[in-house]
Amino acid sequence: MSLAGIRKKAKKKPPRIVMYGGAAIGKTSFGASMNKPIFVLTEDGMGKIECDHFPLSEDYESFFGNLNSLLEEDHEYKTVVVDSLDWLEPLVWQKVCDDHGKKSIEEFGYGRGYVEALKEWRAYISILNRLRDEKGMTVLQIAHNQIKRFESPEIEAYDRHELKLHRKAADLILEHSDCCFFANYKLGTVKVQGKGGQMSTKATQGDRVIYTQEKPAFLAKNRYALPAEMPFDWQAIREEMLK
Repeated sequence: MSLAGIRKKAKKKPPRIVMYGGAAIGKTSFGASMNKPIFVLTEDGMGKIECDHFPLSEDYESFFGNLNSLLEEDHEYKTVVVDSLDWLEPLVWQKVCDDHGKKSIEEFGYGRGYVEALKEWRAYISILNRLRDEKGMTVLQIAHNQIKRFESPEIEAYDRHELKLHRKAADLILEHSDCCFFANYKLGTVKVQGKGGQMSTKATQGDRVIYTQEKPAFLAKNRYALPAEMPFDWQAIREEMLK
């Protein structure tokens, strides 16, 4: 190593994205709109979407084998879509239980089962990183959302949207992601006149949007200086990333 190896800019690599949101908001359709996608399925959520995909993975070995085939074999796919993380988690837990002769992840006691599961999650993250680095593939990991109590050290606890994963797994996945997108409907309120002329406030639901920066109501992040709110459109997001 010498000073000749110094660079001002890091080499650009395809993004590693986590996208989460409510059921049927269009996360799978979003993945299908990306560049030459291949789906690695842990849940049967394709519906009528016509897109290349592996057979549904019913155990961790078959799921990992599908990812490994993308790494070892020649292909023209440019995006790997994992659908979904929260359905992958039980497969991870079952693998850990089988390896240690346990009936459930809780049987380990004192949270040790979830710590053991992190070894499998790290192996999963490692192969995703290799797909990005060696095959030049964009990574999209889809998850559902859950509303959980967030304990802030600065203010009183409050509820917010998070990934529907065990906290240890979610933290690890987010640490190794470039973006965490929260997909939701744009919400608003209108004043309506009721009986007797009294005015009341009514919630309204607008277009689908993607939030890219964290707020008290939800978890989100990005390393591309994206606007806090983006249209539900991969091409629009990709163009913003390339600026």
